Amino acid sequence: MSTSRPVWAADAPERVLVVDGEPTAVGTWLARTRKQRNTGLLGTDGLDGALWIKACNWVHTFGMRYALDLVYVGRHGRVVAVTTAPPRRLCLPRLNAHATIEMPAGLAAQLNIMSGTIIDTTPRI
Repeated sequence: MSTSRPVWAADAPERVLVVDGEPTAVGTWLARTRKQRNTGLLGTDGLDGALWIKACNWVHTFGMRYALDLVYVGRHGRVVAVTTAPPRRLCLPRLNAHATIEMPAGLAAQLNIMSGTIIDTTPRI
């Protein structure tokens, strides 16, 4: 079965990304528990939205079938780094990051997310 959301998540994301104060249409799931953070996007064939992983500054793409944009976020919501990770890679840790947002490759550029951008989420209306 093909899935475009985290396998542990509800059908629709409860939140949307906010980029430099502007809400976007990008649905965002929050990985809150250790199990959710460890599972991440494993078992997905793509992603319709983004996954915000709290307390995370180091990720891998082993077991992934597609490339991801990784947005590393500091404690106060400022983006500290953005990179694209192909499948089956161990990514470098970002010691100054407090969270990592995973999204389909190319979406960060589409949303004009770069180092210094302020990023947050808000409830989906």
